[in-house]
This record gives sequence, C-alpha cells and structure tokens, in this order.
Amino acid sequence: MVSFLLKFSLTAGLVFLGHLPLFATWSIIVIDPVTKEIGIAGASCSYNCYGIGAIIPGKGAVIVQARSSNSARKKGLKMLEANATPEQIIAEMRNPKYNPEQQQYAVISIRNMAHPKTYTGQATAAYNGALTASGVSVQGNTLAHENQLKIILEAVLKAQKERRSISDVLMIALEAGSAAGGDKRCGAQKATSAFIMVTKPDDYLNDPYLNLTIYGLTPGKENAVKLLRAKYEQWIKE
Repeated sequence: MVSFLLKFSLTAGLVFLGHLPLFATWSIIVIDPVTKEIGIAGASCSYNCYGIGAIIPGKGAVIVQARSSNSARKKGLKMLEANATPEQIIAEMRNPKYNPEQQQYAVISIRNMAHPKTYTGQATAAYNGALTASGVSVQGNTLAHENQLKIILEAVLKAQKERRSISDVLMIALEAGSAAGGDKRCGAQKATSAFIMVTKPDDYLNDPYLNLTIYGLTPGKENAVKLLRAKYEQWIKE
C-alpha cells in the first residue's frame, strides 16, 4: 500500500510543480517521539516553496531545498520507504547527477530519530547551513544573518520542552525564522511563500491531517508566515 501511495504522490500529488526548480530558504523537520507524528514546514522569498519536502507517514521525511531537485527527493523517499538510514540517503542524493552543490538536504527517519542527517551544497547562498537535535532538523540558505538557524532551533527545543503540539512547534519555528530576518531577498516582508504539513502514523501518504500553504504573494506586501499563522489558527477552530 505504501509503495502504491508513494508512486501516486510522486506522479500526481506533486504534479502542479511540473519540472520547475523550487527555491527555499528556511525549513524544519520534526518527529514527535511519543506520537510518531512527523511534520515539515518552510518559508521563502519565492513564488512557492511547497513541495521542497515530503513525508512518508510512520517512516520519516525528506527535504530538498535551495535549487530543489524532484529527482533527488524521489530517490530519497524511495530509500526512506525501504528503511535506508538518513546517512545512506544523503550519500545517495549527493550523487553528482542530482547537482547537490546547489541544494540542501535534510533527512530524519523514525528508526534513526536521534541521528538526523543534512547536507548543504557549496553553491547555496549565504548565510546557509543546518543544525540538528534528536528528531529535529533546521536548515536554511539566503538567510538574513548567521545566527538565524540557532534562533530557530532554540525556539523548537523550547516549544518541545513546553509540550506544545508538533504543529505548534513548526509554526513557532517558522515565526522564529521570520522574526530573526527571514529570507534576506524579501527585506521587511521576510517571506512570500510558506507551508506546514503534519502526518499521523496511519495517515495516507497523499492525505496528511494538516496541510496548509501560502504562495504567490506580491513582493513588498504581506509576510507569508503571518498569513500562514492566520490560516493555521482558522484550521484549529475548524
């Protein structure tokens, strides 16, 4: 069933992305060690950053950002489904055919939750890099300043210590990144696209229980992270 849904998601669920490269600035993967919920979120000064990552419920998540490659992401997901370790997945995605030096990778699996793996290509724009903790990975490029990732990770760990829900943790992380400067290309706007996605262990691959996105905002207008927060609050009420 998972194999069928994985194939369906890669051929149909992301079809709107076509073959265009996706650009993203800061993103987060979180796995709840108790509930085994898996969440990803991201924001960018690009038209649409939704699709940089994907989750296999009960397995883990893969993010491929900066000049994002659908091929690298598909390979990572197939390996994740086959229970490859994050280290093995990152090693394969660094194959030169995927153009890894222009990309950032992050992989966390439930089986290897304590050991997330990341890679930041040498051609990705500064400030760039990644920070990890058990069940958490924070990565970014084109950031406003060098302490941004540290601020985001600290916000995640604080929210987890407060026993916030995984969706709250992800929203707080996005807001921390925005408050710390966001995407430097956006100036005071911070981001023109943002998304949040969370799956429960028994969710279908193409039907996460939380799946919200903001995209296509006019440069210089609303901050996508603030609009996503409003959309998230409405989702909670529903």
